[in-house]
Amino acid sequence: MRFRDFYGSISPVVSFELFPPKTEQGLSKLEERIPKLISLQPSFLTVTYGALGSTRERTLELVSKIKNSYGKEVAHHLTCVGSTREDIHQLLENIRRENIENIVALRGDPPKGETEFRPPEGGYRYANQLVGHIQRFGGFGIAVAGYPEKHIEAPDFETDLRNLKRKVDLGADVVITQLFYDNRCFYEFVERCRVIGITKPIVPGLLPILNVQQIKRIIGMCGAGIPKELHRQLVEAGEDQEKVHQIGIKHTVAQAIDLLEHGVAGIHFYVLNQYFHIAEIMERIGSALNRGRVFKI
Repeated sequence: MRFRDFYGSISPVVSFELFPPKTEQGLSKLEERIPKLISLQPSFLTVTYGALGSTRERTLELVSKIKNSYGKEVAHHLTCVGSTREDIHQLLENIRRENIENIVALRGDPPKGETEFRPPEGGYRYANQLVGHIQRFGGFGIAVAGYPEKHIEAPDFETDLRNLKRKVDLGADVVITQLFYDNRCFYEFVERCRVIGITKPIVPGLLPILNVQQIKRIIGMCGAGIPKELHRQLVEAGEDQEKVHQIGIKHTVAQAIDLLEHGVAGIHFYVLNQYFHIAEIMERIGSALNRGRVFKI
């Protein structure tokens, strides 16, 4: 089942994003959690791609296990980092061989220690080129990234939106956004996209705040902002991790309910390979939306 089938027939579509752990211990813990995450009944999972390390092979191992052992639809992330055109073609062959039908196509971040993205000789510089390659290869649903608060490297919103439209026009079926904490940023982003002719589904990506330092690092890398009231609550919570968890979960639930009531096609949760917080979030959303409201999760 490809992305267009999900977003064309199921509403709302809930998806979870995982990452391949770097250690055997981390991999073992994730494999224990996968059945629990599947039990929450997301429409599909996605697994990120560690292009330059050992996690590169683990991405394919994980997506294969999720699809072929558990029978759950899953998307394999793919980036331009460290791969020639020939490498990408071979990767697509390997992904297809494991019965995977969906790919999240991204440029990818510069390798650690580098500030500028440099494609390998014979590789691609931009995500739209990767999308074009996947489309020509054929047989895959394609998701691309959108940035409600602008890609951190883009000089302005107009340039960033033109880049997104280029990816969509070359074959993307759906846009999944980078994390954000103010829904107004998402709604304004969608409006901007529609004005320039992007008609594909635009799915909000939500990352619950469970660790203040981790979130500071992540938003520092991607340029997302924190609303003043949320920031105030986190500052007051200080080192009380349980309070931070509850603040993060409460905010994500409020975001999700508001987004669903505004008719989004789905929500993509960045679950960071954890289970209990997303289980609580799903339960709270379901309880709230099932109390006489239209949407059910």
